[in-house]
Amino acid sequence: MKKAYKHDYSGSCVPGKHYTGQQTFSVGIFQWLPKSSGKGLKKSAVKFRIKGNVNNAENVYKRAKEFCKIMDEGFVPEKKSITV
Repeated sequence: MKKAYKHDYSGSCVPGKHYTGQQTFSVGIFQWLPKSSGKGLKKSAVKFRIKGNVNNAENVYKRAKEFCKIMDEGFVPEKKSITV
């Protein structure tokens, strides 16, 4: 759900149903920011990344949701990424 200043996650290499030889993937956590035009929102640069094995994708998504929630509450991670 897009809301200004809230954190969200996305990943361009999310594992699919068909095997592609890919063993790991990551999702980036970013913040929704208002566009300068005042109409709509845009993604900030990625602030944090969660990496994991394609066989453990649900856990990666679960951790991403947890990090979005705590980052919305003001938590600032010391590292740039974690591996699940």
